[in-house]
Amino acid sequence: MYVLQGAKCGTVRFTPAIGTVGKETVSRSSTVTDNPVESGESISDHVFRQPRTIQLAGTVVDGAQAIAILDAMWKGGDVLTYTGRNRIENLVIQQLQSTHDAKNRKGFTFTATLKQITVGSAEDSGTASMMSAQDAAASSKGSAQTAKKRADGLKTTASEVISSSAYASYVNSYNKKPASSAGPSSRATPSNSGRRV
Repeated sequence: MYVLQGAKCGTVRFTPAIGTVGKETVSRSSTVTDNPVESGESISDHVFRQPRTIQLAGTVVDGAQAIAILDAMWKGGDVLTYTGRNRIENLVIQQLQSTHDAKNRKGFTFTATLKQITVGSAEDSGTASMMSAQDAAASSKGSAQTAKKRADGLKTTASEVISSSAYASYVNSYNKKPASSAGPSSRATPSNSGRRV
């Protein structure tokens, strides 16, 4: 049995009565960075693994409910687990193509490309529990507590208050032209007599 299970949109089970997955193609790829060196050659210095993808190709014979669930999974960006010849978790449908023809009047053939994603949690950042605790405390202790909690966020401090005229004077002090130096008022030009002594 082949199963595509969503976290929120439901499950499609490919059983002999409903349909089958005829082919699974798992792709693994990496990006290798190359940098030129003085000799004219390139050196490879980093390798980055790209997310795994799996392409499914199959047939559904009684397809009204199956196509509705697959479409909802694609539209909603549902996080899926696929179990068949391969088992891969944390997938999303990157591309879904269905073909409806006269040979399979109630069903369809399909290809789906699923991409593995990295799923993070709010706990990783350390902010989720703090914010929920602030919300809970604010709702239970009244408006004074709410104002105090709101002030616990980012704060801006000013070390000195200056007037607008003092600020303008400060800015203008950088825009002044420098005073000219007391250089010679005229330039002596050498005579063109041919020789200098």
